[in-house]
Amino acid sequence: MAASRLVGTPVPRKEDRRLLLGQARFVADIALPRMLHMAVVRSDHAHALIKGIDITAAASAAGVRLILTGADLSDSVGPLPSIDLAGEGNAALQRVLATDRVRFVGEPVAVVVAEDPFMAADAAALIEIAYQPLPVVLDAEAAASATPPALLYERLGCNVIHTCRQEVGDPDAAFAAADRVFEKTFRIHRYVAAPMETRGVLADPTGQGERITLYSSTQFPHLLRGFLAGVLGLPEADLRVVAPDVGGGFGVKCEFYPEEILAVVAARRLGRPVRWIESRAEHFVATTHAREQVHRVRAALDADGIVTAMTLHSLTDNGAAAATLSVTPASISSAMLRGPYRVPNYRAESHSVVTNKTPLAVYRGAGHPQATLCMELMLDHIARDTGLDRVDLRRRNMITPAELPLDRGTAIVLAGKVVYDSGDYPASLDQALTLGLWESRGARAEAARARGRLHGVGLACFVEETAIGPYETGNVRVDGSGKVTVLTGASPHGQGTATALAQLVAEELEIDIDRVVVRHGDTDLLPDGVGTFASRGGAIAGAAARLAARKVREKALHVAAEMLQAKPEDLTWAEGEARAPNGASASLAAIAGRATAWNAMPDGLTSFNLAGEAHHQVTGIAFANATHLCEVEIDPRTGELAVTTYAVIHDCGTVINPMIVEGQVIGGLAQGLGGTLFEEIRYDAQGRPLAQSFADYLLPTAADMPRVIRTGSMESPSPLNPFGMKGAGEGGTTGSVAAITGAVADALAPLGVVIEGDGPFTPPTLLRLIREAAASAKDAIKDNAA
Repeated sequence: MAASRLVGTPVPRKEDRRLLLGQARFVADIALPRMLHMAVVRSDHAHALIKGIDITAAASAAGVRLILTGADLSDSVGPLPSIDLAGEGNAALQRVLATDRVRFVGEPVAVVVAEDPFMAADAAALIEIAYQPLPVVLDAEAAASATPPALLYERLGCNVIHTCRQEVGDPDAAFAAADRVFEKTFRIHRYVAAPMETRGVLADPTGQGERITLYSSTQFPHLLRGFLAGVLGLPEADLRVVAPDVGGGFGVKCEFYPEEILAVVAARRLGRPVRWIESRAEHFVATTHAREQVHRVRAALDADGIVTAMTLHSLTDNGAAAATLSVTPASISSAMLRGPYRVPNYRAESHSVVTNKTPLAVYRGAGHPQATLCMELMLDHIARDTGLDRVDLRRRNMITPAELPLDRGTAIVLAGKVVYDSGDYPASLDQALTLGLWESRGARAEAARARGRLHGVGLACFVEETAIGPYETGNVRVDGSGKVTVLTGASPHGQGTATALAQLVAEELEIDIDRVVVRHGDTDLLPDGVGTFASRGGAIAGAAARLAARKVREKALHVAAEMLQAKPEDLTWAEGEARAPNGASASLAAIAGRATAWNAMPDGLTSFNLAGEAHHQVTGIAFANATHLCEVEIDPRTGELAVTTYAVIHDCGTVINPMIVEGQVIGGLAQGLGGTLFEEIRYDAQGRPLAQSFADYLLPTAADMPRVIRTGSMESPSPLNPFGMKGAGEGGTTGSVAAITGAVADALAPLGVVIEGDGPFTPPTLLRLIREAAASAKDAIKDNAA
């Protein structure tokens, strides 16, 4: 494919052939000589004192080589760090192995290392732990109360580990002057990412000297190296972290977990490689959960239908400890509640609370889906109550391009101030309405009613933080054959980042994309990097790679000037070669061959080889935006729901590969649909999670996806990126939660049902809501008759 047409072209993904042919290499595929296997003994109590641990029987079991308890590590290994939490809340950091008490079902208490995984599991079952049960708190509101059922960390004196406050303008004055005031409480339930590949680690201590290599299914190998060094007190130079193929991350793999430390400790003590692969049952209790929040929202409306002020009081159920990214969901949902709407006066108070559940952290969207859900449901509620048209209400309050850039007066932890950079939110709304056939929805509703179905349409407009910093590194090198190798600090896990980076580099060098190889996920390949999260791979890593390629191109012209006996400024670059005014040319391969150390260094250069490295330093947040439109039909006799049509207009700035963007949007839609219609982590009264497998925890299948999906894109280039790019990885989830919920609310509204949460809207739940509404209507008729 011609390089001049690469960016903006739907180039097939370079990664897919290897993955589809079964040639991927996940942690579970890596087997090393003399490798041992680790099993984790987990608490089966949600809250209890540890009165004793008896390892006698386990220690004498066949094949056992090592057993570790909290007492073995308490003096040498620190707690798991939280990078977005500071102050007294750090008292809630999780120990690698519990020592005096356990705080959630699934918390690691001991590990067994044995010759094979079955021996390790059998021995783990022989460890006897004496517990003294303590009161359990499972509700965030109860946990945050003045007299909670239990305190998880007495040193704190409460269960609130962090409070985020944001204020813009004068909300009190705006509410005092309001024509109408609306108040709603929205509840967002708890669920998990459930990537295809569970977590896995393999620690190999057999390198040179004291050096150890950790293979991990992680999204940020460079940060993981730093975390390990800090907790274990090791120099980073003694650690190499490799992320091989990763079968899905979605945020839960940009966390730092006990098993990564435990495998390293065990491997160093035994001098043999140690591997641990998470079971699916373990995933439900040991990998961070997501989403669960309670939002109390108030909105002030003037006589012209303008939302003049909003206040938010929210609680995030953080589970039993502060995770690596513990307060980010609360911070984002409070900072971004207003989305694309002006709302000039705003106050938010968001509390992160510990309970006796698995720790909660980020998952695709990380607070944006909750914020979008609350804002869009509140607007729909205002529209129904006032008789205003839903679309007109949004247009009246929507920020226009002329107002951008716009400082929103809020901030996101780790990312910085919220300053919208570019976008056309009204145009996104209008294009989505056209794409989703908004004007003809009435005819489809009539047709659905004729078939005995309830029909609803949901609308969601949002702005989301993407492409956050602090930076990313790209390295580009050309060998004597003209092959180009790109090294990146990004660590993708299914997004197609390697293809996107190859497109950018190939276009910059004007070569065929097949000549570009992208390598990633190894701290030895590229010592300096950040990782993949927050929709930053294409925009940040892509910019760094293209800037590095630009350096290579500039160096190539300098080398070629000597070869062609011309001045660098007189040369042009086209189709992968330097061209002189007299028609002479030098190919990229020839230039790379000339630049090697086998030849004298060309005048004016300070380094051999045709290579360049660049950092893209982020100066602010690039904000993507989108509009989602969803139509559903519900069978009132069974509660069965079908998403009939779905439309999305997405704006992620300059699009590198529209096919990848479309795939990200549809993949995100699938996860939003799953969380809204099927998925939920529930607990019994003792704090035991009720889902242990996919028999208990339902995921969407292809049959559950919308019958018709229409996608379109806009491009509002970001001035913060040298190539105008923003992120595209999370918008499909961010918008779909609100759009699907809004459609359900619209379908049930004629029955008198009010939706104040995100589901899950399973058939039994919908059937219950419909029957309760029918019973309420009958009671009302009886009361009127009386």
